[in-house]
Amino acid sequence: MNTFRISNLTTSFDKKIILSNVSLTAKQGDVIAILGPNGAGKSTLLKTIMHHSQVQVKKGQIMFNKQNITNWSTDQIAKLGIFYAFQNPTELEGIQSLEFFKIIVNENSKQKLGFYQLYSNVKKLLKLLNLPDEILTRNVNVNFSGGQKKKNEILQSELFNPSLILLDEIDSGLDIDATKLIADFITRNAKKRITIIISHHLEFLHQIKPNKVIILVNGKIAKTGNIVLAKEIEKNGYKQYIENIPNNQDFEIIDPYLACHKQ
Repeated sequence: MNTFRISNLTTSFDKKIILSNVSLTAKQGDVIAILGPNGAGKSTLLKTIMHHSQVQVKKGQIMFNKQNITNWSTDQIAKLGIFYAFQNPTELEGIQSLEFFKIIVNENSKQKLGFYQLYSNVKKLLKLLNLPDEILTRNVNVNFSGGQKKKNEILQSELFNPSLILLDEIDSGLDIDATKLIADFITRNAKKRITIIISHHLEFLHQIKPNKVIILVNGKIAKTGNIVLAKEIEKNGYKQYIENIPNNQDFEIIDPYLACHKQ
């Protein structure tokens, strides 16, 4: 079973502390939603996991399947089975999409796929994601719509088949149909991996059914809970957490289904 742990993580960007003593644990099957106001450090947390070049770890550890990956290079982390879907997917001029998909599969698969098997697999995903076949001959994300870029991130993740998937506002800028489609892709594979997602939309969270919700404010974990916590934020905002950030970040993660049952 896949396990993931962040312990007392403090990070900086351009010599400024962004995250301070952040800790969380996850196991296979967990779907963790990270909420917080703009500038709280949510994206920085995901980028730190991937060892982004502009983020420096000042203190703490990142463990995946009992391996300390805190100082691993990004490519090593990816090959371990960790996938990061960008909030603003990058356009890759000069790199054809189908060739890019081939690299993803063959770099992360124990058995290399032949061209026709790869093409068949990609075509099925294109259909399921309601993406046009023509993107295969186009450069990665170049002249794609915002929705197509987000769907392309999900397509790549399906080809990559990660053990831990990090989704940075994958639902932003999507229409209702595209949001539901992506939510379906996330939930269908949730039991076989760990999912950590940043989102601002309660409806989307209801669709993906997170069993853990974390409020991040000013680079610190302000509170943890379940989907009920997300409803509270939608109603009241983050003001109370901005004004009262606790020093002790050891919180009990409550299973939402057990909590609802007790009520």
